[in-house]
Amino acid sequence: MKECCRKYLSEQFGGDMEVVDAIYAEYVSSFGAKMAEADAALAANGWDALDKVAHTIKGNSLAAGDQQMADTAIALRNAAKLQNRDDAERLIADLKSLAEQL
Repeated sequence: MKECCRKYLSEQFGGDMEVVDAIYAEYVSSFGAKMAEADAALAANGWDALDKVAHTIKGNSLAAGDQQMADTAIALRNAAKLQNRDDAERLIADLKSLAEQL
């Protein structure tokens, strides 16, 4: 578990590690599906769909205390709004790289 997430979730849930572990597990398990959605949206030039996926990733990341992932998702939302394929591709790759640390 990423230390930032452990610390944040532990503070939020009074140190109840059973709850912390369950929330973190859900955060991690949902990430693969969201990245598949992001890839599909980008492949279809579905900029609105990409923005929605990035919004969900941002929210999930903030809920887990993962600011770095949230910041990258915010940047992806901006790239989607601007329909900037190069930035979107790079940011999706960055999110996948960050996911390897989960």
